Amino acid sequence: MNRVLAAEPPQRQRTWPPSSPSTELSQPPSRKSSVRKSKQQSPPVPVNTRDELLLSLMASEAAIDSRSFEILSAEQVDDLKKEHQLLSQRQEALSQKLSTETKIRDAALSLARINASNSAKQQQTAEQLDVANSRVSQTQSELYRVSTSLAQLHATLMEHRAAVLSFSVRSLEHKLSGATGADDSGYDSSNRSTLTSPATTFSVLSSPSSSKFEGAHFFAGHADAVVPRRKLSPEAAAAEIQALQTKLASAKEALEAAGKKQADMSRELSMIKLEKQEIETMFALEKEDQLSEINRFKREKDEWERQRTQLVKAEGDAEVLRQQLADIEAKSNGESAGLRAQLEEREQEIEEMRRAWEEERQMWEDEKMEDLARLQEEFDSRGDQPNEELEAGLASIQTIVKKHGVALYSRDNSLLGLLDSVSTHLDGVQTKLEEYSRKEAEWDTLRRKLEDDVRNGLDRREAMARELEDVRRERDVIRDQSSLRMSSVPESPSSSFADVERLLQPLWAVLPSPEARATKFGATRSYRTNSPTPGTPGGPNSNALSPAQISGVVTSLSDLDVRSLKSLYADNSRNNGFSTPSSSPHMSHPPQQLQPFNLEAFAQRVQALIADDRSLIERLIRFAQAHDLLKKNAERAQKLAQDSTHALETYQKQVRALEERNQNLGGRIVALQEEIQNLQDTVERLETEKRELENLAAEQGETCRQLSEANDTLSTRTLALAEEAAQASAIARTQLTAQANQHEKEIAALNAKLEEMKRELSLAQDEVEAMRTSEQSQRIALLDELNSMQTENGSLRAQLRAAKK
Repeated sequence: MNRVLAAEPPQRQRTWPPSSPSTELSQPPSRKSSVRKSKQQSPPVPVNTRDELLLSLMASEAAIDSRSFEILSAEQVDDLKKEHQLLSQRQEALSQKLSTETKIRDAALSLARINASNSAKQQQTAEQLDVANSRVSQTQSELYRVSTSLAQLHATLMEHRAAVLSFSVRSLEHKLSGATGADDSGYDSSNRSTLTSPATTFSVLSSPSSSKFEGAHFFAGHADAVVPRRKLSPEAAAAEIQALQTKLASAKEALEAAGKKQADMSRELSMIKLEKQEIETMFALEKEDQLSEINRFKREKDEWERQRTQLVKAEGDAEVLRQQLADIEAKSNGESAGLRAQLEEREQEIEEMRRAWEEERQMWEDEKMEDLARLQEEFDSRGDQPNEELEAGLASIQTIVKKHGVALYSRDNSLLGLLDSVSTHLDGVQTKLEEYSRKEAEWDTLRRKLEDDVRNGLDRREAMARELEDVRRERDVIRDQSSLRMSSVPESPSSSFADVERLLQPLWAVLPSPEARATKFGATRSYRTNSPTPGTPGGPNSNALSPAQISGVVTSLSDLDVRSLKSLYADNSRNNGFSTPSSSPHMSHPPQQLQPFNLEAFAQRVQALIADDRSLIERLIRFAQAHDLLKKNAERAQKLAQDSTHALETYQKQVRALEERNQNLGGRIVALQEEIQNLQDTVERLETEKRELENLAAEQGETCRQLSEANDTLSTRTLALAEEAAQASAIARTQLTAQANQHEKEIAALNAKLEEMKRELSLAQDEVEAMRTSEQSQRIALLDELNSMQTENGSLRAQLRAAKK
């Protein structure tokens, strides 16, 4: 940073006016850097302005060095001054900004060192440090660019001023060289050397080669033309010299009085300077206070900006959350409506299935009771063999009960008790099925499959019941026929064979013959819709077809319904002469041809009966498998219903939590909006106060500038009066006395104005904000005014020298 600050353009330092005429004058305005380094340089040695020869040599050297400089126009100079003022203000603002950014960078560096051990904040502080370093670098580059431009502009203005001063010095030399050549009028005065001005000496020393006979004073009618004076006699010259000495004495007295007045004015000027320094010190202190207050306001403004940014960000986040909440609510409403519709559909389907199942179960129970009653009657009538078969069936049912874990609700181990337990178990399964729902696709598929199985079972049960009824009637008919035949058959010689044949004749009459079975199995009948037919795909025995089934003949009871079996036994009993009261009157069958009894045919009929029993057992096993499938499906439906209930409860909890969160966010947004409004009102109030302070500071700065200009004008004119009084000739002393009186009046007026300015300044001491931005421009304006006053002083000297001629 020291390198950048050192590159700033040098500025002029004003040391005028001196404290008193007797003291040595300070060095003329010089250039210096606006930002001093920490190490102060040694002050320059003041030059003795009384050494005319040294000053003449320095002026000659400066005039020679400034010959190549360009003189600009008045418009260009004004433009350059305005641009110089703007760049100076810009440089000062950038210097303050660089100081602020450097402090921010140092604070970020300290924060990074503090958070070096905290990995969570280390990255954030590192980013802040990088941003601060980049801002400092950017400000330094901008300050360097502005400083370079300001230095170039200042150098251009200095070259212009040096060129103007060089041109003025050369013009004055030409005029004085011509006037010196014309002064040789015949007077031989010893005071000529004392009346010669320093400029004349300078012109003589610096232009030794200039000719006395070159100039405009030889042209008649010219403003600088010199009229030769006449030669006087010694008496007239002595009288004139005496008169001049008298005038010189009076001029010396007037000069001494002017010197006393000048000393008084110098003392007053010293007092004014002391007061000015005191006021400047007070202004500097107040300026520092104002700067600290402004920095505090800036920090508060930055904090407000940061809070406003956070509030805007929070408002954006709240808006995003509100949008997400609205989407979630819309989605939840849609999903809730869909779930409610699905639940209603499931409930309707379950209700319909329950009613259908109740109807089918009732029908199934009725048919089952009828079949059991008929089977009981048949078994009672058939004797020991049916009892054995019944016991085998009972054992099979007990095995099924133990295998599938059916609960026994009574101590009756009979077939009816077991069937009641199975029925109760099925009722419990049905009750569980009614309490739960299942997935739609799987439920429909399983429901159709179960309906098909149940329908097939009912059809087969009905057929079996009818066939058993027919078999019972046929048995009775065959029993009657066998008794008639036994009465007509003569007794056989072999009593044992006759006894056996007599015992087997009733069974022979009851059992259907293979021809009757083939005829009945081959007969066509209509089946219920969706009921599988024997030998077709989808039937219970569609996977294993015997050659007889392929040829169209059914050889097993598993491939034949109960109605056909009942019709077979009923026809056989009727053909053998037995009739049952339960036979329908509308059922008529053609009589079958009675076959003679033999052991081989009887064995075939017994084997057919055994195959029928085996097919009945297989059918019971299939019913048990269907029952297990229903039980598993009921458990799966219960699990699905529980999962659906838990999911619905979780969803409702999430909806309630989102609603509460939405309410909290709404309250926070309202509070943030109120805080933003308060901050905006505060910022507007501070901006209004800042504008008022700036206006007051501008007015105070203008007042200070006018006061400084008046002070500088007074000092410059006082200095010019002192120098001219010390170096003027006796002829010009009267004019200087008049000018001194005029200057005294002007000083009195300026003192009155200064007192008025002091009173105004005491009223405006609280507002000094603009001095920070206008101080540099004021210095430049004062230096320009000093240069203009020096130019006026030179012109006045030239006029005095011209009037001396």
